Amino acid sequence: MTGNTGRGRPLGSRNKLTAETLALVTDGRTPVAFALGLMNDESKPQDLRLNAARIAAPYLHSKPQLEPRMVSFALPENFISATPEALNKLHADILRAVANSEISLEDAKDISSIIETQRRTIETADLAERIKRLEKS
Repeated sequence: MTGNTGRGRPLGSRNKLTAETLALVTDGRTPVAFALGLMNDESKPQDLRLNAARIAAPYLHSKPQLEPRMVSFALPENFISATPEALNKLHADILRAVANSEISLEDAKDISSIIETQRRTIETADLAERIKRLEKS
């Protein structure tokens, strides 16, 4: 046999802290209520109370969310029905703003995505109009 067979904690047994925590669960409270009770019980060992706080924290405190950054910029007058040239110019303006560190690359990607969606919408409307004219003739 290799190693220290037969020494140490048996396989599947709980560590001391887990065993103590499980031994205290007897009154049917929810796990969070139980953890809060342990956390607030000053007669319990500090490491047990800290472990209880670590367990309860995700259920009581959500992770802070970053505030979305607002970006403003000028759109062409006819953005809703803009020409491909106007949309190309708008993309060039965005690229220039990124190059000049006026907006972040992430903001530029988001704005470009919106412009691309608008371009596809205009293209779809244009194709529908062309098909309608072809069907009439």
